[in-house]
Amino acid sequence: MRYYSVTCKQGHHGRKRYQPIMFAIEAENAIDAIDMAKAMPGVKHSQSVLQCREISHSEYKQMRRVSAYKRLEYGA
Repeated sequence: MRYYSVTCKQGHHGRKRYQPIMFAIEAENAIDAIDMAKAMPGVKHSQSVLQCREISHSEYKQMRRVSAYKRLEYGA
């Protein structure tokens, strides 16, 4: 398994408005990671992925300590 940081557009901010949200995902490849991120709650459906990059296991563990939604809320 590989670890990815996927940045998506979070919805519910109005038309053509979004807030970026970053998910830490464990997947076989980048395509699977992107598909998993698109299925997360609150992610806009069209053109939702901004960035996908491979990260180390330690970065993955650090990101998973706090929910992506909490990190977005607190700006961490």
